[in-house]
Amino acid sequence: MIIGVTGTLGAGKGSVVDYLTKEKGFAHLGVTDFMRSIANERGITPVRMTFHDIANEHRALGPTKLQESVVEWGKGKGVTDNFVIEAQHTPDEVRFVQEQGGIVLAIDADMRTRYDRITGRGHDKDNTTFEEFKAHEELEMRPTDSSSNHLAEALATADFHIENNGTLKELHAQIEKILASLARSREVG
Repeated sequence: MIIGVTGTLGAGKGSVVDYLTKEKGFAHLGVTDFMRSIANERGITPVRMTFHDIANEHRALGPTKLQESVVEWGKGKGVTDNFVIEAQHTPDEVRFVQEQGGIVLAIDADMRTRYDRITGRGHDKDNTTFEEFKAHEELEMRPTDSSSNHLAEALATADFHIENNGTLKELHAQIEKILASLARSREVG
């Protein structure tokens, strides 16, 4: 099974991935990990805008090229099935996962909650002010050109939506509900 994860900054995509990998045995193909490896190869500081630029370089080659590259990168690591790929930032990327037979989860939460989460986790790419955070989200939500993020439509194209303003236990319960629904639909189908 392939599960894609899309969502707003700090919504809990990583928490969903952690649950699926640790509790359900999925492998993880992280788009950020892939882009970090490229940044390191190039000797570029791995910050959010660096990742944005690397992603757009791939998307300029085709609307699903970034996701395709991550899947190929994963194959090189022996990951071919039962993986979670995170994250999709355009509707074409969501559809790519769906066309591979996967489903996509969209994760969202209140903006202030999300900002507090990202600044609290201490990642190098998350060193930002609230104003910069809001500006970056606006940049991701609507495309500026054909190779840019279009997160608003990616979220709308996803198969399932999770509002993550609560506890980890509540998030896990929402994931379990979706997995149970998928299992029931496969039994019927």
